[in-house]
Formats: sequence, C-alpha cells, structure tokens
Amino acid sequence: MTLEREELRDDWTVTIAGDGVPAGAPTGISGRAIRATVPGQVHTDLEREGLLADPTLDRNEDAGKWVGRADWSYQRTVDVDPRGFERVDLVCDGLDTVAELSLDGVVVGTTRNMHRRYRFDARDQTGGVGRGSKTLEILFESPYREAGRVAAKAGSMPGPYDEPFPYIRKMASNFGWDWGLTAVTSGPWRPVAIERWSTARLRDVRPLVDVEAGEGVLDAHITVERSGMNDLDQDGEDDDLVLVVTVSGGTADGGTTRQRSRAQLTPKDDETVVTVRVPEVQRWWPRGYGAQDRYDVVVELQTVDGEVLDRSTFRTGFRSTRVVTASDDIGKPFVIHVNGTPIDVRGVNWIPDDVIVSRVDRARVLTRLQAAVDLNVNLMRVWGGGVYESNDFYDVCDELGLLVWQDFPFACAAYPEGEPIRSEVIAEARDNVARLSRHPSLVVWNGNNENIWLHGVDNWGDELGDRGWGLDYYLDLLPTIVDAVDPSRFYTVASPWSGDEALFANDPDHETHHSWDVWNRLSDEHYRDSVPRFVSEFGWQAPPAWRTLREAVTDAPLRVDSPGVVHHQKATDGMAKLARGIAPRFGSVDPAAFDAWHYLTQLQQARAIATGVEHWRTHWPRNTGVVVWQLNDLWSVSSWSAIDSAGRLKPLAHELRRLYDDVLLTIRPVTSVASGGSGQPGGADHPASSAAVGETAELGDLAQTLSFGVSPGASGGSPIEVAVRSTRTGHDSVVRVRRITLAGTVLAEVTLPVHLSAAGVAVVALPESVGVVDDPANELVVADMDWRRAVWTPAPDQDMRWEPARYRTTFTPFSTEDGDGLDLVVEADSLVRDLLVQPDRVAPGGTVDRGFMTLLPGERVAFRLHGVTEADVPALREAPVLWTLDRVLDR
Repeated sequence: MTLEREELRDDWTVTIAGDGVPAGAPTGISGRAIRATVPGQVHTDLEREGLLADPTLDRNEDAGKWVGRADWSYQRTVDVDPRGFERVDLVCDGLDTVAELSLDGVVVGTTRNMHRRYRFDARDQTGGVGRGSKTLEILFESPYREAGRVAAKAGSMPGPYDEPFPYIRKMASNFGWDWGLTAVTSGPWRPVAIERWSTARLRDVRPLVDVEAGEGVLDAHITVERSGMNDLDQDGEDDDLVLVVTVSGGTADGGTTRQRSRAQLTPKDDETVVTVRVPEVQRWWPRGYGAQDRYDVVVELQTVDGEVLDRSTFRTGFRSTRVVTASDDIGKPFVIHVNGTPIDVRGVNWIPDDVIVSRVDRARVLTRLQAAVDLNVNLMRVWGGGVYESNDFYDVCDELGLLVWQDFPFACAAYPEGEPIRSEVIAEARDNVARLSRHPSLVVWNGNNENIWLHGVDNWGDELGDRGWGLDYYLDLLPTIVDAVDPSRFYTVASPWSGDEALFANDPDHETHHSWDVWNRLSDEHYRDSVPRFVSEFGWQAPPAWRTLREAVTDAPLRVDSPGVVHHQKATDGMAKLARGIAPRFGSVDPAAFDAWHYLTQLQQARAIATGVEHWRTHWPRNTGVVVWQLNDLWSVSSWSAIDSAGRLKPLAHELRRLYDDVLLTIRPVTSVASGGSGQPGGADHPASSAAVGETAELGDLAQTLSFGVSPGASGGSPIEVAVRSTRTGHDSVVRVRRITLAGTVLAEVTLPVHLSAAGVAVVALPESVGVVDDPANELVVADMDWRRAVWTPAPDQDMRWEPARYRTTFTPFSTEDGDGLDLVVEADSLVRDLLVQPDRVAPGGTVDRGFMTLLPGERVAFRLHGVTEADVPALREAPVLWTLDRVLDR
C-alpha cells in the first residue's frame, strides 16, 4: 500500500489558553473559540474576528503586542484510524514555535523550533493502534516565556534590540527590526497532516547534481524508515526493499530522454545512493546566461514484488557550481561560477514578505520574484533574520533562473551555544540543507548575518566573557553539516566575511563586504572610496509609494513629522538620516512639505544606489557582485526596499533595471581607488576606430537617467570619463558626449568609439571640451550610447540654476490583455530634469513603467500607465502627480 497523506486544513478552532489573559487583550476573549486558519498564525484569525486591529496600520502595532504574550490552543477532531496501514503519523511541516501536541489529552510530542519539520507517532500510547476520531490539540506557549527560560540559563546575549529573539529558534524579525514592526506570532504556519504507511517510507531524498563531460549526474542520497510491524522473513528479518529513480526531460534536438537506476536495500540497510546519468544533458543556467532546463525526477520505494510503498516527485536541474576565493594580488575574491562561467552577480536581499509569514502564498512569491527578474536581478539572498523559505520560493527561483544565497537564521546578535538551542540548530540545519538540496538555484549557504563583524566592532566580548556566542556554529557545526548533507554547495562562514579569523571580517579586499558606513554616517559619494570584492549588503532608505503610505497612515494632513509617519520608520535616527541624506544635494525640507520630502527622498535613494552600483560594476573583475539591501518590505515603512509592501515599485526599482542591465553606461570621476591597489577596472579596455552616431530623438525602455554621482560638495573642473560594462559579450558602439547649459545650449560635443572584444569594462577618456565644465552651476554632461543615457551633474542640485521645465503631454487610452490604461508621451521644449509620474496618487491601482527621466530640448519619452482612465487626465497633469526637480526645489 502506497503512503497516503491527508492534510488537516479545515475545522480548526483557536482559543486563548491558560488562566491569565495578558494586559491589553480585548474583553471577553477568555474561553472564546474562534475559527482558525491552518496553515496560519493567530494574528490572522484575531483580525478577521475583530479582536485585533491590523498592526500594520497607523500605530496599532503597540496595541497588538499582547498577542505574543499569550498561550494559544488550536484544536480539531482528527481520524487516526489506520485504515489497514501499519503506521499513522502526525506530520507538521512547521509549527510556530513552542508547542505541545496531544491526542485526547495524551501528549504525543513537543516542539521548540519554527524552522524545522516534525513527525509524531499518532498510534495509541498504550501500545495498540488508535482507532476512530480523537481531539488533536496543539498548545502554543508564549515565545517570550520560552525565551525567558533560555535567557536565564544562557545569560545576556548582545544584540541590536531589547527583544529576546536569540533565545528561541523563531523568525527573528517577528520581534521587530529596523524596517519591521513587532508582531510575535504563534500557530501551525505550515501544513499539518496525517500520513498512513506500511512496511517502509522515504525518510529523506537528497538529489545532488553535477555535470561531468556533458553528462548529467544525479546522486540520489536516500534514507528510509521501516515500520517495524511487517512480517519477518524466515531468518527473522525484514524483507529487502527496492529503490527506483527515474529522470526524464528534454534533449538538445527537441526530443525527450528517460534514464532509470535501481538499488536494493537489505534489511540491515536504511540508506543508499542511487546514481542516474543523463547523456548530453541540457544544463540549468542562471537567467541571462542560458535556459533554465529542468528534469522530472521520480523516486519510488518498492517491495521486491514491485508494490510501491512511497513515492517522491520533484524537478531539478543539472549544473555545476563553485565559488572561487583563492588569494590573489589584492586579497581574496568571491566569484560564483555556474557551469564553469563566472557570474556577474546583480542581486537583492530578500526579507520575509509579511510579518505574518504564513500569508505569503505561491502567487505572492511568483509576483515578487517575477518583479525581481523584470529588474534584471539574477540572485536572491535570503537574509538570516527571516526563515528558510517555502518550497514554492525555491521552485520559482529554479523556474526563473534566480540564483539563491541562503543564510542560516542567525542575524545581528550573539546566540547561545548550549542546550536546548544547540540541538535545535543541528536538527533544523540538517532538515533544511536536505530539503533544499534539490534546487539548482541554490548556490551558497551562509553561516550568519553580521554576527562575527559586530562581535568585533561592538565589543561583544566585554559582555560575554568566555561564554559561547555562536562562533562554534559558524566555524564548525554548520559547515560540518553542509559537508555531510550537501557537499555540492559552497558554505561561507558569514556575511560579511574575509575568509580568515585573523582578518577584519568586513575587509573590502577579502571576499564579502557590507557597506553601511554610507547611509549611517557618510554621504553616498563615499561608495567610491573602495572596490569591495563582493558587496553582499548596501542600501539607502526612502518611504514607500505615496498610496501605500497613505493607505496605512491616516494622519491628516500628512507631515514628515506626523505621528503615524514617524511610527512607520523603525531605523535608529532614521528620519534624521533621511534629512541628512537629502540636505547636501537638495537642501532642507520643511516638515509640512510632505510631497516635496517624498519626491526628494525617492530621488536620493535612486541616486545613492546608482553611485554605488555604477562604481562597483565598472570595476569588474575586482568586484564580482553587488547585492542591494533590500528588494521587498513586510509592511508600509520607510526602508531600503525597491518594492514596497503593497507591491508598488519605488523609483529605485526602475533605476535598478538600468543599473542591472547586461550593458551599463556611466559617467564617473577619474580617481584611484583606495584599499588594495590600483583603481583601474578589469576586463578589456581597448581603443577603437571612430564611428558616427545619429541624432537621438526618443529614449528607449531602459533609458533611466540617474547615472550621475557628483560629490555633493564638489566644484567643477574634476576630470570625468565614460565607463561601459558589458556582462555577457563584447560590445561595439559609439558614445555621444555633450556638455550643455541648463538652457539646453550645446557647448561642446564629441562622438567616441566603444569597443569590447569580450565581456568586460571599457573606459573612454574624454577630451577637456566635454570632460571639464566652465560653470558648474549651469552645465551638465550627457552621454548617449545606443538607447542608454548617463547624466553628470557637476554641482549639488540645490546650487544649480535650473530653469523652469517646459514640456507638452499627450494621453492616449489603450486596452490589452494585461489591463487598460493610458499611454503618456512627454515632449520637452526645454531641459526637463528628473520628471516623475506617480499615478498611484490618482488611483489606487495606478502604476507606471518608468522612474525619474531627464529630457533634453526636442526629446520625447513615453510612459505606460495602468489603472487610470481618461477621466484622470486632468489630475495626472498636475503636481505632485507629474513633477520635475526644478519645481520641487522652487518650493
């Protein structure tokens, strides 16, 4: 008989448990059973029943903190009749977090880890097999109580917040972060099921893949569990078992292939490796480098007579991976290779997409990850203060060609190394390394986020003394588990990490680097002070889209300093950092001028990120990767995200599309690079024959115009140059460079060749006629190549003598399968600097396909607006819906 699985999704109730009700709980909640959503967490049910105000709105967060202090009892009736099977198991794919499970009052198991799966014997505890219906109760204890017990035993652990997340194996950001609210959840957050089986089942299947001389190799590491109840053979032993692994998929000529291997397990064996070889395998590639070919895999556990006892089906891809960190003449690189090809990593950091993480379904994952692909992202770093994501997340990454860097869940704090934490770390690491081994997208396991770095710079040792703080996990325990369970993946000790305990953990010349002095203390031109080998975190804040903030904050009027706006900023000194960020370029903003503040903080975020990405990407191969903090948000908050919690794209998102394109054009200062030697870019840098370029009248799809990055306090006269990064192939083109006045008069113009015989960086020296400005407050330098544009602003914008922007607008309705809307064409009669269209201010569903745009006189640009109609045209023409920098600064 084949294993049967019955998911327990319906007929659950949840009740506050225990004698005491936490302060702040609503009157009448004690003893009240409400309908529960499973999989789910209790916040969702309390909101639905009107017992909890949405904590993401206004300042409701504080009024809902009682939920995390309560115990919660989930109950339903469950049929544990074996129905002819030998075993009946209660299977929990995820319980949040500290729970006791019982059937008719008999305890069958306990848990204390949100990050792992559990299986409990549901048979009657008196020795027989349970029959009929029983009451299943999952009693969740307050996470604070468990954390308190562990803290009392382990002692204080340094960390960023006055919350106990290091003492419990739970999503750390549930307890709040510098972008997140505090909503401490409980509940069965992943499916709960009854599984019935006989003889044996597949306990674990780990398909490790490689490519050898064009042949795909799948080593299926398989472990089985025997029921212990089947008939014995004449020698008093269990019967032999058979494992059959089948791999099927496409071939280069459009046909199909099917390869199969078998292995037999004797009664003394419960694990083996079954190898399947696929000739002329079609390789899986990250997006932009090739196709995402995947193969169907079926693993069957059979009796010797061919009866199927259990079956596992999934898809995987064949590819080889390695990460090069061998020392070079600068330090240590960090180069991800897939199928022998070094990957130019253009990544984003991923946080949980909802503070109530059980609400994140496959549809939402697909939407977010497809948005990342649309921004030319090729790597997702799953950050260590969240969770090991759902199978759906990694399946979609496989499908879309997004590489995955997976943190183990340790972030920004010291963690106890003693029991009970240590055993839980071992169990969760083994579980998840095995679970994720089938995904070709996964290329890096990372031991922790910032813990080793912060231990040094924040002097944790003063508080810790000789107590363990997690270092043993990162240097010994976790790499040992990865090596044992999935040696095909690279393990790095930390992010940031310099490859050696003797080195400063965040040394930019060695392996991975976090660039946080910029934003926290320094202005963004300091991104140019060095070229880290691989930037795994850096970012700049901005508020969410106007509509997203307005839907979450009801303050009237909205002000920069209004209580709701300030509450939706969680970073230490965050509002002041935003103000300090815009001041050098744009000046100070009156708190009442919310619309101007919103526009300028969005513009500053995009400019700051452009400064870093342009600098680092045009210094390949010294720098081999840039991972922006962060892609997404879990509530309406001022943060470093490119996409806000409602899924609306900030202007930064549109700018990332340009910055992460395979070909990047930028204007940059001619400087040497500190830390580690020459600042000369790697790759090819060749002179080429001259060529002509025609007049550019219309800007293309990716012609965002934020590739400037002047030091806010700089004056004119510093030489500049054009740099072109081509990721995949060589590039032959010409670049037209003009020095113009703010009135649009061309003062000088040159056309120069750009030639790259192979992927790399071309640096084009500029003559003084266009590379040196005479009047920094009244001139710009503009470079155009193909449809790409770069703009250099030689002085802070507040010092520029901007002239009023003059332009004409035309709106034309459209209707497509993707929805209806308006095409907007803007035709410039003067210089139009940083034109921004914000249709969400007119209609909740309003979206636009571009961010900030700069036009020269006579140019035109088209915007596609979804979710708006012809009736919205008058509003769409007015500020602040349609706004330019000169008008914002002339406030």
